[in-house]
Amino acid sequence: MKEKDKACITQFKIIEAATEVFSEKGFDGARVDEIAARAKVNKAMLYYYFESKEKLLEEIVKNYVRESIELKKKILKDIDISNEEQLDMIISKMFNFLENKKSILKIIIIESLKAEDRDVPIFNSLLASFELKIKSFREHGLVINKEDEMGLLIDSFFFNTVSWVFFLTVGNKWTQFYGFDKDEVKAKFKEIFLKHRYIYLREIKDK
Repeated sequence: MKEKDKACITQFKIIEAATEVFSEKGFDGARVDEIAARAKVNKAMLYYYFESKEKLLEEIVKNYVRESIELKKKILKDIDISNEEQLDMIISKMFNFLENKKSILKIIIIESLKAEDRDVPIFNSLLASFELKIKSFREHGLVINKEDEMGLLIDSFFFNTVSWVFFLTVGNKWTQFYGFDKDEVKAKFKEIFLKHRYIYLREIKDK
């Protein structure tokens, strides 16, 4: 195996281990020793690739944003966002992606609550995704002005991102508390979410 490939594998293992530890213990409670142990590397190796815990967290968020944008570019290409079936397909793919990123979402939410006003991970992660969404809307013939942008940003964050994140991070506890079936709750959530998204997008198109 080439040295470059070995380095990539080592960095991946460190990031995966850090994601687990940050999710379980929070950023402040996480210890570099434990991250290194889970990644099966020594501390010197960890610090060789990532000079601090802060750099590790930054890399985790950057990777999440990059993967999210790549997926959205792929699924938004040649898609009619006013078509309910195609919108359902987009939401299903994003749901599956986010469901596999629950640990990262938990980290982003916790650290966002502690962050300074201008350095909030969840806001930073949303911005690039939002710009891609605006571009896609305009390519589909929708006229988006500054007022629309503010409304879309509010919708994207409070009625889209926040609802997804909270459902994926606390949904199982909510389901257990009320004694519902997990699969039925998941299906109903997606159904309600799709209905709201379709209504909102139709209002933008028809304005």
